[in-house]
Amino acid sequence: MGGLKRDPASRDMEAVRAVADALNAADSLLLTCHVRPDGDALGSVLALGLALKDAGRDVIMYTEDPVPERFGFLPGSGLITNDPEPYLSGEFTLVVLDCNEPARIGSRAADLIGRASNIVMLDHHLTRVLDWNGKGTIAYVDSDVFATGAIVYWVLEALGWPVSEDVASNIYLAILSDTGCFCHSNTNETALEMAARMVGYGANPFKIANGLFQNYPIRRQRLLGLALKTLELRGHGKIGLMQVTPEMFRACGADESDTDDFVGYVRAIGTVEVAVFIKEVYSGQVYVSLRSKTSYNVAELAQEFGGGGHFHAAGCRFPASADDVRGVLLERLLKDFSGSGAVDD
Repeated sequence: MGGLKRDPASRDMEAVRAVADALNAADSLLLTCHVRPDGDALGSVLALGLALKDAGRDVIMYTEDPVPERFGFLPGSGLITNDPEPYLSGEFTLVVLDCNEPARIGSRAADLIGRASNIVMLDHHLTRVLDWNGKGTIAYVDSDVFATGAIVYWVLEALGWPVSEDVASNIYLAILSDTGCFCHSNTNETALEMAARMVGYGANPFKIANGLFQNYPIRRQRLLGLALKTLELRGHGKIGLMQVTPEMFRACGADESDTDDFVGYVRAIGTVEVAVFIKEVYSGQVYVSLRSKTSYNVAELAQEFGGGGHFHAAGCRFPASADDVRGVLLERLLKDFSGSGAVDD
């Protein structure tokens, strides 16, 4: 998320136009995003999907994982399916949002890519995969853009299509989510101007923020309490680590979506430069969320372990236990923050 382009005119209009033309030429489209969809992914899928439906297109909106409960208030969320097969017939254009790696779509990736007549991709992650199982893509990928939802809006502008209140609400949610309520380093003039424009189209900031941040189930707060007990600072306070285990999930009756932004509680500590949240939902299956504040590139760290993401926000997976992953990541981070893997605190 570093090195942001402040000038909205800096967008790649040729790429925007190519995407717009591809969408405009398609009669049937399947829209999807990465597994474990977040606010930007869901907001982008819903905004573009609803706009395409308004334009008379045949649209399927699909995510492998169910829409998290906390996003159920989003306009159109009930239209998202976890099984696209009953709705697929004939040719379709595959549109992938907030993701540019085939595997991150999920288990149906190879099948959907193989059956698609065209592939369109909108994303803002640092990694860039344009050859999808031998198929090229029509893409707009720019890691300097604050949210994929912003690219969706630029495409709608290029198409000259109206922005309904429902479309605007989903774009606003995408921006709000990926700028961390306009607190992250990717918040710039364009992000604020676009958010204001969505309000002008009918998005309700209070309703969206309330639905996103003031509507948690009690099980989530109980899980957070257990997670905070595992909080540890190392590297003279610059490294913060926290974790949840299958036992914690079972004790609270919680699920994976309940851990959304737990890593933010680690990052919020004043001395912390790199925040690590380790999530073991099922035994031996670990997902790690990484966040940084200033000059540390967590995307590069994630890539070392087969993951990816943004400069200040990234993630990776491990076939191991939470305790084992914690040890591996701490040893690696201590090399950067204290010159060796030795215990320092």
